[in-house]
Amino acid sequence: MIAEELLHFVWQLRLFNQFELRSQTGEKIKILHTGWHNRNAGPDFMHSHILIDDYDWHGHVEIHVDGADWRRHQHDQDSAYNNVILHVVYKNPMPVTRADGTIIPTLVLQEHVDGRLLDTYADIMKGFDWIPCARHLPAVEMPYQIQMLDRALSERLETRAADIQTLSKEMQGDWERVLFVMVCRAFGMKVNADTFFDFGRALNFNLVKRYHQEPLKLEAYFFGMAGMLRGAKDDSYLLSLQREYGYLQVLHNLTDNDHFQWKFLRMRPFNFPTIRMAQLAALYGETPYWFQRIKSAEQPKDIFSLFEKIKVNLYWQSHFLFAKETKVHRVGLTETFASHILINAFIPVMYSYALLVGEEALRLKALGWLTHLPAEKNKVTTSFDALGVPIHNAADSQAALQVYQHYCTHKQCLRCAIGTSLFRR
Repeated sequence: MIAEELLHFVWQLRLFNQFELRSQTGEKIKILHTGWHNRNAGPDFMHSHILIDDYDWHGHVEIHVDGADWRRHQHDQDSAYNNVILHVVYKNPMPVTRADGTIIPTLVLQEHVDGRLLDTYADIMKGFDWIPCARHLPAVEMPYQIQMLDRALSERLETRAADIQTLSKEMQGDWERVLFVMVCRAFGMKVNADTFFDFGRALNFNLVKRYHQEPLKLEAYFFGMAGMLRGAKDDSYLLSLQREYGYLQVLHNLTDNDHFQWKFLRMRPFNFPTIRMAQLAALYGETPYWFQRIKSAEQPKDIFSLFEKIKVNLYWQSHFLFAKETKVHRVGLTETFASHILINAFIPVMYSYALLVGEEALRLKALGWLTHLPAEKNKVTTSFDALGVPIHNAADSQAALQVYQHYCTHKQCLRCAIGTSLFRR
């Protein structure tokens, strides 16, 4: 059975034999304009232009797989369908009328649609590959792949920009604080992203700015507000943080936060929330004005050079958790993690701000930074790359993630340039 969504696609792109079209009652039909696809309530295609027996008709088109659906959906009693000029069905045509009783011509598409299109669609929709079109994707021409990546990147940036602008309203237009919250989220990686985001929103950013040149106070504020300083353990650094946080609690009337649910299980120690919190404190100990830094920086390498100056407390070179000593290990921000911060915080915030204030040069700079950063390496990007999709930089990898998350996993192939290219062959 053909899906109605596919029938909409076939009609919209005229993927059927349009010669000698006739209605069920023998009227000649010539399609001049299929209409605008309506995804809301009402007829499926609006403002169509169709010649029926040489009479010029302007109106709407309703599409059903089964002709009986017109009455089943009670369109014959709905005045919203009084301007329908053609009823298009795949099978089982039957006479249909408007609410005023006038008859609507019916066009049956079943005999006009190429069976190969239906076979391709069925094969893709029923597949169990990691993406529906995995076995077909290598045959898709490069322009369609690039077209979809470009579109997906725009969608991803626009969606993030809208979310960030909503956050900026909550932060009363303080873009340094907006960036801080987004940086916090990025530090949480995938597992702790939401918790770090909530943590960032809970902090008083004025205190971050006030104590950025006093490392112990800033670390105590971060770890204390995160609820990570509980428990009396024989650890001098932990005890010093507890004392410092106790002082800050009294001075600034801070309340304990015990609602943050930090996840440690099945994580690499370098991604433990304690390590990331220490790095975050070091980052904002360097400067709390990163938004001004990214606005003035010309290239990502300018930010990387600043990241190289960041010194995380030496305690964490021999710890992943409080009071549990380990072998000495690196603790600074790696280049890969620095790129992650730029891709998921600095660049989206810069792009969002540029859209809000109309700074086209800043928007283009944000896009340019994505093309200068290396592509992210994860299961999705490496799998797309193995199928021949060009994943050359961070712009490509972000686009690939958008395609996978919003098209492939939901089988929205008819809205994807790659998918539609397969059906239009």
